[in-house]
Amino acid sequence: MNGPCPMRANGRVAAAAPHADLNSYPFFAFRIWYGMTVSAWLALLARNRFAVSPTRIAFGLFGFVSSFVNSSLNIVQRLIFARRVRECALDAPPIFIIGHWRTGTTLLHELLTLDDRFTAPSTLECFAPAQSLAFGWLLRWFTLFLPASRPMDNMLVGWDHPQEDEFALMNLGLGSPYEAMIFPNRRELCHPYLNMTALGPQQVAAWKAGFLSFLQQVNLRSSREQKNRGRARRIVLKSPTHTARLRILREMFPDAKFIHIVRDPCEVFSSTVRLWRALFDTQGCQKPALEDGADGACDIEEYVFENMNLLYRDFFAEVASIPAENFCQLRYEDLVREPAAGISRIYRQLGLGPFEQLRPKLEAHLRELGSYKTNRHRISDQQRCEVSRRWGWYMDRFGYRAPVPTQTATPQEKRCSARELIPA
Repeated sequence: MNGPCPMRANGRVAAAAPHADLNSYPFFAFRIWYGMTVSAWLALLARNRFAVSPTRIAFGLFGFVSSFVNSSLNIVQRLIFARRVRECALDAPPIFIIGHWRTGTTLLHELLTLDDRFTAPSTLECFAPAQSLAFGWLLRWFTLFLPASRPMDNMLVGWDHPQEDEFALMNLGLGSPYEAMIFPNRRELCHPYLNMTALGPQQVAAWKAGFLSFLQQVNLRSSREQKNRGRARRIVLKSPTHTARLRILREMFPDAKFIHIVRDPCEVFSSTVRLWRALFDTQGCQKPALEDGADGACDIEEYVFENMNLLYRDFFAEVASIPAENFCQLRYEDLVREPAAGISRIYRQLGLGPFEQLRPKLEAHLRELGSYKTNRHRISDQQRCEVSRRWGWYMDRFGYRAPVPTQTATPQEKRCSARELIPA
């Protein structure tokens, strides 16, 4: 599939990554949402009208059973730790890594958390937040049920690896766009918990309270690990969805630090299509329909295109009000070319302390990653044209617009080079 992709009747192009290119995900492997509480699981089922595909009924039944187990264990966890979690205030506001999916947020998260002064929610805490504090020791015995690597790339999976906090928010029933992974054929273009601007005050307050409680839980775990070595470490979070929530996050943490990472949008597009294909296929309770769905779901490419626009709808206005010492931006291409220089600049610009303390661990970690193979993303000329048309604002803003010589440009290239502003 190296040649140009065929255009659909509506002018869009076929999805980039073929199913055969996705990593295997065993039937018995742990699904991200198996850590849901029973209230979260039943509410999600009801919102989606119990639309489980016949071939995925086993997943739904196991999710139903595991949700009762999770809620039972959560009762024990709350009896033991609820007061200590409430009293475990954050010593410093979090550091948020933001940016679109597949821009390198995971890589940056792993590099920063090599520093002993920082911590991050683990896979265990994000996939099983309701019981990880009390029963994490037990869940670690079930490493067999974790896949060796993520379904969309070759990043390793482990219970103690730094993980995306959005999964915890979903599993706690706080509301998350990631619910589309479970019911992909009912995916929404504008999920209410992405920008959160359409939510009522009580809904926002409940989300804030749940998010803060989860961070305090992570903080308590960190404090217990530190013991007599001083205060709990500063929490580093990464979630692309937080890119759309700057106002909410700054209300919660006025002095929070933000690291924004960008990448060539053509790479981002093809890689994100692959991401959602992989997650919809491996995590879903429905057999995914990637084109326009019977339940009103848009096709997967439109989903990717519009989510980028929604993610950045309010971003630039919010960033304008963040003090320079609390916001840093870098390009993925620069990070992978000179990781030490990129991380050093982040430390210097955000005032995170001396970088030299991290350098030996960073260099050792990069040597271990020497054999890591990134995915090869395939994108046709038609897809590049569509990316340029739909995400021209991103290319212009972050310097990814490739100039087309007017003397040699084809009519199609001239149309694709026209700037399209981000929708209001």
